[in-house]
Amino acid sequence: MWRLWGIFLIIIAIGLYADMARIRMQYANVNHKAHAYIVIAWISLAAFFGLLIYFLLDDESTLKFFTGYVLELSLSVDNLFVFMSIFSYFHIANKAQQKALTYGMVGAMAIRMIFIFTGITLINKFKWLIHVFGGMLIISALEMFKAEKQYDSTNNLLTKIKTFLKIKRSEDDLAFFTRCGGKWHATSLLACVITIEIVDIVFAADSVPAVLSITKDPILVYSSNIFAVMGLRSLYICLSQLINKFHMLKYGIATNLVFVGTNMIFSEVYHIPTIVNTIAIISIFLVSLTISCLTMKSNIDDCH
Repeated sequence: MWRLWGIFLIIIAIGLYADMARIRMQYANVNHKAHAYIVIAWISLAAFFGLLIYFLLDDESTLKFFTGYVLELSLSVDNLFVFMSIFSYFHIANKAQQKALTYGMVGAMAIRMIFIFTGITLINKFKWLIHVFGGMLIISALEMFKAEKQYDSTNNLLTKIKTFLKIKRSEDDLAFFTRCGGKWHATSLLACVITIEIVDIVFAADSVPAVLSITKDPILVYSSNIFAVMGLRSLYICLSQLINKFHMLKYGIATNLVFVGTNMIFSEVYHIPTIVNTIAIISIFLVSLTISCLTMKSNIDDCH
């Protein structure tokens, strides 16, 4: 198991270094093609790590990893809607959005680690918490079905942070602080990064219990989470013009949350085989994505 942890950390370290070095060179010029390659690279690394799990552990663990990865990836894609509203509110330039997402991604790695290991420890100590987590997921799903509550709460947070920091506009879009009247003041970019980090704590409250419904093995839970988060910045850059078109995606994610939440609540009564979990979660995600794409194409055709 420690060998798998070592390989995982090496892959993430090398991938993150290469990713951030490439993006730093492109802060001044957003290259969508380069970001598309980065997304493909992170998906490929996740697939490679899944194969390593197969050879070093077993096929059951491999299935759990890929199921958790798809589930976390779908939840992460939904987070892009919130990032878009945050960038719009603070009027963050495209090149600065990459920097904000970079810091958000690194912060997410630390936040997820704390949530995951705390959650696993609590569940192992207090078995009944699995039912509480399941109930939390179902409640979150119902709020998603009701639509805008998540975004309303985000807007309230944005207003509070903007008021608290008393931000000043800077001529440098990439600066966190600016000097005005002999004093240092926070910029919109710093307020944006702080907001993203706080919002990710809320995201983790849904994300971590969801993957714990599939497995409680720390390496499988954490690796599936991190691989899903790693390519999120570049995915946002690639989809920023289209993300609002995937309107059915949140309903697919909400359905998956209901599914895994119900599994957690009734886990002591009946254990659903991993392969069934995998097929169900992937199918729900793909169906919602397909319907969104078909609807998008239909709307484009109607415009013509």
